[in-house]
Amino acid sequence: MNGMRKYVGLENKRILVVEDVELNQHLARHIMESWGCVVEIVENGSLAVEKVKTNEYDLVLMDIQMPVMDGMEATRQIRRMNDEHKAAVPIVALTANAMKSEMDSYLKVGMNDCMAKPFEEPMLFRTVSKNIKKGSKMNNAFETVDCKPALAGGKLYNLSMVEAISGGDKSFTKRMLQLFLDTVPATLADIKSATEKSEWMLLSKYAHKLKSTIDSMNISAIKDDIRAIESKGKKGEDVVAIPALVEKVLAVMKEVIEQVKKEI
Repeated sequence: MNGMRKYVGLENKRILVVEDVELNQHLARHIMESWGCVVEIVENGSLAVEKVKTNEYDLVLMDIQMPVMDGMEATRQIRRMNDEHKAAVPIVALTANAMKSEMDSYLKVGMNDCMAKPFEEPMLFRTVSKNIKKGSKMNNAFETVDCKPALAGGKLYNLSMVEAISGGDKSFTKRMLQLFLDTVPATLADIKSATEKSEWMLLSKYAHKLKSTIDSMNISAIKDDIRAIESKGKKGEDVVAIPALVEKVLAVMKEVIEQVKKEI
């Protein structure tokens, strides 16, 4: 591990991560456990509400778009709990949509803060520290040394963010790549199917899920395209442009999968 980087003051803090994308789950756990936090993970808002009812947490990191129950409704239910202590647990929204209007809506339902995905360790540390500190007595948490991203090689993806978070732990990076190979093909199949059936709203949800992975892996060639697919599908606007965008995303992701297979 990189001995130069140190994040202290959050030891033994209990964090609930509510997130349905496996790569993001793995990233969040790895980062916060390296700080000494106790991390639990659930994949939807309904499970999060049950966890908060039965356990004590110092902070909840809440994704917005999830199956079963989204982060907005989960937050509303937590804020209505009879136990005032549980109802007041700090909740930070995790979102790939960082528009001010959307941030305002998160705050209105009772969230304390908002943080954009993909995770970057310095920002995650600052956000977690700030919001735990507001809600409880805490040691003075502080960070030293920001991570400088490495330059990409001749690949369609760039692991600089993942490697910065890993602190030199090659097994972590390998696990991230394996998770990518295990989970992404199913999402690509869903995107292809929804496009063929002209199910634009469903396609938008699949695109949102893939967007998080594209950002974490820094697949820059299709960052704009996946956002366009998500936006057009959600609004049902300019849908004639969607198939070509999807074709490009699928082609790039297919090549990325082949490159990742060679790397591991």
